[in-house]
Amino acid sequence: MPVSLDTLRAQPRELIQEAFDAHVNGGSAGAFRRDMTQAIRRSQTAAYIAATAERLKVSPRAITNLSRVEQKELNARIAAQLKYLDGFLADLKQGKLTMREANARALLYAGPTRGTYFATLYQGLPFYPTEGCECMANCKCRWEQQGASFYWRMSAAEHCPTCEKRESGNPYQVEAA
Repeated sequence: MPVSLDTLRAQPRELIQEAFDAHVNGGSAGAFRRDMTQAIRRSQTAAYIAATAERLKVSPRAITNLSRVEQKELNARIAAQLKYLDGFLADLKQGKLTMREANARALLYAGPTRGTYFATLYQGLPFYPTEGCECMANCKCRWEQQGASFYWRMSAAEHCPTCEKRESGNPYQVEAA
């Protein structure tokens, strides 16, 4: 059963908003980093498990353990987001963002679940939503499989030049490992 990407994105947004609100209301920078890290870990893990379950055609509840290789892939995705988080926290500390900008930037950390989901579901494709495109975490594109071919699909949202170029290159094939 296909997972709702909107649901995958909504869950961390709630955790992130709670973390941001606590920070704004006097919470420490350390507590904010801890809470953001937890939200990133949970959202990336949920996306990874949902896609693994869909690829294996089982319930997400059936995915109780990840292999070492899977855990390494997931940890790399989490680490990439934590690197961005460090930059965000530095900008916050230096006062480079208004509260409105900081809140919007914090909520962006829910977006990369889309990339993790499709990279896990369709391994071996040349690129994934939210990765390597100008729209980054705001990317609303997706992969669609038709037989052995894969098609880059854009949603009704506004698109960046990279995503438009990707769509014009359809169809794609899985690259051999």
